Amino acid sequence: MANARYVTCEVLYDGKEVGLSSRLTSLDYTDNSSGVSDEIVLTFSEKNADWLLWDFIPEKEHNLDVTFWLHNWKRSGDCLKYHCGNFTLDDLSYSGSPRQCVIRGVSIPASTSFQTDRVSKIWKKITLRQIAEEIKVRYGMTDLFYWGAEPVIETVEQSSQTDSEFLYDLYEKQGMFLKIYKKALVLFDKAVYEPRGITARFTETDFDGSWSWNSTLNETYTGAVISYTIPRPKTGYKKEEQAKVVEMMVGNGPRIFHINEKAENEGEALRIAKARVNAENEKAVTLSFTALGDPNVVATCNIEIYGMGRCNGKYFVDKVKHRITGSNGYTMSVSGYRIFERL
Repeated sequence: MANARYVTCEVLYDGKEVGLSSRLTSLDYTDNSSGVSDEIVLTFSEKNADWLLWDFIPEKEHNLDVTFWLHNWKRSGDCLKYHCGNFTLDDLSYSGSPRQCVIRGVSIPASTSFQTDRVSKIWKKITLRQIAEEIKVRYGMTDLFYWGAEPVIETVEQSSQTDSEFLYDLYEKQGMFLKIYKKALVLFDKAVYEPRGITARFTETDFDGSWSWNSTLNETYTGAVISYTIPRPKTGYKKEEQAKVVEMMVGNGPRIFHINEKAENEGEALRIAKARVNAENEKAVTLSFTALGDPNVVATCNIEIYGMGRCNGKYFVDKVKHRITGSNGYTMSVSGYRIFERL
């Protein structure tokens, strides 16, 4: 007879075991591919919440490190480890009845100024990697992971933006994607990730309850038009000469996206136009489902759908929400888009 599946969790507070692990009622971990921080939500109910009221009082801005293990999950005797990550505790609430305590953490640097202090700065002749490296050092992060091209940006302005806002906006505009952890920055081009192999395969019988699939033409495009300005030379120009505005097209076909963005040169205009069209076209075919938890399915991996007719295909995973309840309940909610030919 096969051994029963069960889950164990470890919740460290400032690197120490303070009793949170054994009293956890449920765990919700949201793993995002880009654009927003990952999030952990830990729930303690009834007598477990009473313990938090009196014996231990967690405080905001402290460190949470969360790991869970899956025992006998895919085969009897195995033990699969999943490290959710390192989080800054940023929200704490109590409610009743029954009495409940909820602790929320986000994967941002420990210094809250990363999301609060507004900075104005002009960056000139610099690569995306160099900007990331400077900000990484500023917040005491230890690692920078970068997959993609490294074009030189002529000029970019950080205008009264937090470093968090600036990074997300800059890399999205340039066609790159960003994940921010407490101790690392991860920058990548989805065109590098999408050709990779398949992490897991699913068909309808693997889904646990609801699922949805959508195909749309709305707000998807076959090409784009963008303009950029060629500045007049610093010397030797006539008084009546003006900076020249050049309009360019990428792609072709019936659905053209007209982009109103500032670009410094032809190369940057091309990157911006392609990035905007590709981002919009991720909406063309989308899928979401709930299934038995699989620690191998993470945001930014590729999965395959089969045996479902026109839903079949290779999908890039944008978000995974892992949910653990009790000692044997582990499900995941997955959402992503079908991989397409990028501009």
